Amino acid sequence: MRFRFVIGLSIIMCFIFSPLQKPMCYDTAKSFKNTSLPVRQTGAHSKQVIIKIGVASMVTPVDAVRYYQEIIDYIGEQIKRPVRMVQRRTYEEMDALLERGEVKIAFICSAPYVKDHDKFGAELLVAPSVNGSPKYHSYIIVHKDSHVKSFTGLKGRAFAFVDPRSNTGKLYPEYLLKTMAYTPEKFFKRFIYSYSHNKSVELVAKRLVDGAAVESLVYEYMLKKDSPYAKQTKVIKRSPPFGIPPVVVTRDMDPALKRQLKEAFLNMDKTAKGKEILGAMMIDGFVRIADSAYDSIRKMDRTVYADEYALKKNKGKRLVHFGVIPRDNPRILYEKYQPLLDYLSEKTPYQYELTLRKKYEEAVTALGNGEIDIALFGPLTYLEAHAKYGAVCILKPKGIDGHAAYKSVIITKKDSNISKISELKGKTVAFAASKSTSGNLIPRYLLANSGIHLKDLAQYVNFDYHDSVVKAVLKGQYDAGAVRDSVARKYMKLGLDVIATSDAIPTGPLVVSKRFMPAVEDIKKALLALNPNDANSQKVLKRLDDDLKNGFVEVSDSDYADIRSKINAVPQTCGTGCHPKIRL
Repeated sequence: MRFRFVIGLSIIMCFIFSPLQKPMCYDTAKSFKNTSLPVRQTGAHSKQVIIKIGVASMVTPVDAVRYYQEIIDYIGEQIKRPVRMVQRRTYEEMDALLERGEVKIAFICSAPYVKDHDKFGAELLVAPSVNGSPKYHSYIIVHKDSHVKSFTGLKGRAFAFVDPRSNTGKLYPEYLLKTMAYTPEKFFKRFIYSYSHNKSVELVAKRLVDGAAVESLVYEYMLKKDSPYAKQTKVIKRSPPFGIPPVVVTRDMDPALKRQLKEAFLNMDKTAKGKEILGAMMIDGFVRIADSAYDSIRKMDRTVYADEYALKKNKGKRLVHFGVIPRDNPRILYEKYQPLLDYLSEKTPYQYELTLRKKYEEAVTALGNGEIDIALFGPLTYLEAHAKYGAVCILKPKGIDGHAAYKSVIITKKDSNISKISELKGKTVAFAASKSTSGNLIPRYLLANSGIHLKDLAQYVNFDYHDSVVKAVLKGQYDAGAVRDSVARKYMKLGLDVIATSDAIPTGPLVVSKRFMPAVEDIKKALLALNPNDANSQKVLKRLDDDLKNGFVEVSDSDYADIRSKINAVPQTCGTGCHPKIRL
């Protein structure tokens, strides 16, 4: 009976078990030899319209009939109406049936629900609960003997997705790639579609691919059943919880019928026959579920397909490439800046695409060669772009306190015996990127003012991200670190101390290339209109990076004169070749 559960539950959740079958489309009023199967219509039922219940799954039709007909029949008996199961092999086919109204109720997957709800108003009816929760996960797996320890370690390797429309087997891993500024084509050496979660596990176990994204319940079941393939794999990343694939109805369904159906599902665990069916499938029962349970999937979908949505929404508008210096990892950058781009797309005659580069200098070069049109830079990167390419600053963020400034800080662990910057001689120090103003340039001045140069340190390193510096200090890998004050503030409760703070640094400006100057006024007008005291503006500002939450002010190149003098005063060499070799 336990095997029966996985097939049945997997059908409910649109999970993929049999990839080698040829596509088949049919309903249960027809046998597989094209002979008629009786539809349950007796007595008064014979005069009623048959309720077609759709099942979107990739399992074989025989399994669908064998394991799923019981639950369909049960619902029919409870609502005293004739029912018929209609199965389609692909998500797309079932979505089309729902949209045309050829089925009024269906078991569909989470990602298709999100699209169907937005496209033609599909409504949630109920959702299955498993192990006390209507949630599930995506697992990124590799072979148990693989040296790959994280998703990023799969770069340049072979990978298996499940299905192009799968949430756990495609959307989630593609979302991870998007937040890393990659596409599958650019990240993986090659990738394939297995069209089955358990087939993906098998491919990894046999080393035919290096990694795969699979659905958690199927994977956990395989482990419990001592699957030799699952035993040859391990999980290296677990997604956040997602809303489980639901039962949906069309928006125009008769309200009375909708209530009947919902009651039949919700009370299924309260009848002997219903409990028997659920027990065989190892489902707790069916529960009410809110649309908000699928918001995380909706967010991933918007991120992965942002460019497509923008093209549809802003058809005919010029595309503007908006850059940001990479002081945070790409996932955080998307979260902090995409709302600003959405706002600008609405308020100006342009559409915007977030264009990221891995290094500070790469972002500057991209602005210079036209790959980026407008960017939020730090003071040092702005000055370099101005010196090399004639870039112009047009606005600057007001910053966290509204004074258009921030600071650089030197941090240590709370339990460290280091209490002042002069005690860092002979110690190890982590800096941010070499062209970071607050994570490298200013901290070097703070050290120099205390008589400490790089040659006086036992060891030093430059990390790409400020967060990486903090984590290295918290883990005890380095005695101290240099970061932006707003970054340190996030981690203070985890045991950080600030042992040195710089003078105020002007917030980095919004920068444009000279060829983009004709568009500047529209952008300035839209950004200067963002008022933190205005309710409508707050809807946008509260979702942005902390430095942007108070809006923007006018800026001048002279605001960065002190930073320019500091970088020009740095020796071109100090014996270790550590300083940026530029003159601004």
